[in-house]
Amino acid sequence: MKSENLKLTESDFIEFIVRGAERLTPAEVHRLVAEMPEHREQFARFRNSGSPEAERQLWFLSHIVEKVWTDQYREMPYGAALEAAFAIAYFLREGDLIPDTIGPTGLLDDIAVVEAVLLRNADAYEVFRSATNLDWADFTLSP
Repeated sequence: MKSENLKLTESDFIEFIVRGAERLTPAEVHRLVAEMPEHREQFARFRNSGSPEAERQLWFLSHIVEKVWTDQYREMPYGAALEAAFAIAYFLREGDLIPDTIGPTGLLDDIAVVEAVLLRNADAYEVFRSATNLDWADFTLSP
């Protein structure tokens, strides 16, 4: 039996993010918000990944999720808010495209999801950043 060379295209990856975000239920997002302090501790896994800025980016996305789902910020497009929640939920998942258990390489898919979400929603996130005076680069991370 011949094995096919499967390739994930950019549009496949974007669809993966959009569909993943659409599948999140309000209860799942509210649980994510309620447990955000514990989740933020896990963001530190990015420090030794070769992409430490991803930790700051997740902190930024976590603030979007918190402020939107606690009604402190109501101007965020729903899809952009859901994708921010999906990026965090994806990072927290044990079973993702590349297992996190294999070390820093296992975080490459998590980094790709975070960066794709930030790029796809840059305009909405910039409005949020301006309105809240919060930027992902502002987070000082402890060593």
